[in-house]
Amino acid sequence: MNTLNLPMPYSALLEPINNFLYCSTPKQWLAIAKEPENLKVLLIDHANAEWKAAATASKLMLKYAGANQPLIQQEIKALLAPYEFIIFRAGRWSVQVFIDWFFPLGLDKANNEQLNAALTTLALMQRCKFDQQLLSQLHDLVGSPNDNSANRTSTLSAKAETRSEGQLSDFQIALIEKMRLLIKEELHHFEQVFSIMHQFNIHYQNLTAGSYAKGLISQVRHYEPQALADKLIVGAYIEARSCERFAMLAPLLPEAIGQFYISLLRSEARHYQDYLSLANMIIDEQELQQRVNNIGQQEAQLISQQDKVFRFHSGIPVS
Repeated sequence: MNTLNLPMPYSALLEPINNFLYCSTPKQWLAIAKEPENLKVLLIDHANAEWKAAATASKLMLKYAGANQPLIQQEIKALLAPYEFIIFRAGRWSVQVFIDWFFPLGLDKANNEQLNAALTTLALMQRCKFDQQLLSQLHDLVGSPNDNSANRTSTLSAKAETRSEGQLSDFQIALIEKMRLLIKEELHHFEQVFSIMHQFNIHYQNLTAGSYAKGLISQVRHYEPQALADKLIVGAYIEARSCERFAMLAPLLPEAIGQFYISLLRSEARHYQDYLSLANMIIDEQELQQRVNNIGQQEAQLISQQDKVFRFHSGIPVS
């Protein structure tokens, strides 16, 4: 695979990813991705991919480690809520939409939880460079975010629900710790993409999903723990492909975006390794390798075949 003369240590970092993937990103996809008229779709879908990565990790954590952990459930809900407003109300952001979302019974009947969620979302909208007039109107409505709401950190940790209580297995401890970091990093990347979009005067809007993730999920078996193992392997392939495409795209796009994509390589490379290590905790090495091979072949087919639409993880768009 041509990593386009990336500086060390990035070439070494990408070597295991290149070996893990069954094919390189096709040159035809790269030729389309670098065209200026496709930058809007590329960046918007990249933002979507970061959100989906965080949401998927949250679902895995809740289903397989957080079912009986109310603190974890509460923290995930609070962490994702601001991003859900941006995603699910894309293109319709207004004062009234904000009020309807956070204060369904009216601002005068708002409780502390609703007000905190609104302030945290307002802080996120500031970081994402939303329209200043809208931000000013929302400030007048609910006040200015304080230092706590502006700090998008989470205490999600297996230590919050101690193993001494006998509630969490070694795998669940590892799942929470690895997904906790992944969620926080992916949400931060989401914000960074918004900032890049702002630099290039690109406004976020809804995009239909491509077929890539759906095609991978179709390979997941329907019984546990094999279903969980397959989901983790699928996660590994999505993260590895993202890393590979960041590296391939970096020299082809405007310098600010290229530098940003290079900055993402280390975390994305770690994410794919984390998913694989988790899968290896619940199935043996032989089965793991078999499933990596099977799902990897499907991933390569999805990347190499013609696709109806251009997306960050799409195959080759039909002209």
